[in-house]
Amino acid sequence: MRTLSCAELGKFNEAVLLVHRTRSAEEFSGHLLRAMRKVLAADICVVDWYGFQGMDVRTVYDPMDAVPAGVNEALHRHAHQNPVYEQSRGAVGAISDFLTRKQWHLTDLHAEGFSQVEQEDGLMLDISLRKDCRVSLISSRGKRGFTANERGLMALLEPHVREVFSRLQLQHRVARSLEGHDRLEDIPLSAREREVLAWLAEGKSNAEIAFLLEISPGTVKKHLENIYTKLGVENRHAAAL
Repeated sequence: MRTLSCAELGKFNEAVLLVHRTRSAEEFSGHLLRAMRKVLAADICVVDWYGFQGMDVRTVYDPMDAVPAGVNEALHRHAHQNPVYEQSRGAVGAISDFLTRKQWHLTDLHAEGFSQVEQEDGLMLDISLRKDCRVSLISSRGKRGFTANERGLMALLEPHVREVFSRLQLQHRVARSLEGHDRLEDIPLSAREREVLAWLAEGKSNAEIAFLLEISPGTVKKHLENIYTKLGVENRHAAAL
């Protein structure tokens, strides 16, 4: 990967912020799709979940209607013909890295899938998140080849995807542990105070919370004062606990 330009760094920072602004499992896929759009040019972006929330497979496209149901079924039926799955698992790879155009056009995956939506190549990052869960980030376009910087920026998203996934898993466990007990929802916090408290629990500083929520540090401080009073605690550590 060559030295990133200021524009590329800016786009990557925007992508990382999108990933970390994820507050629930339901919005995770949408944020990942938007993050991919930030770091490389693509016709179609895809998030493929395997084993997430008990589902065998869940696929989300951007644009949403880019792939007809029949083509989506063919893509999954012939997914084993994608060389990136077999030869580049856990790393960023493109179909064109492993197959010539002629070899690629001989596959059912191309004939029944990619060619039906006029896509010629795909860049993929396959991330194992748990023993029973993984996610594939895929960007495709109608021409072959991806630059070194596009590959590098895609790869740099991986640790952020892992971090957010771990946080969402923790949130799920905490929510389940609260069942049958006094719930935070019973405390009269405003929607904004809940957002501030959520980021506080993530260990963010006042300045970081202000940046993430696009408010001033002074406003964050005022929200925290109100939160401490409502929770009956004296400091940020106690509030986070």
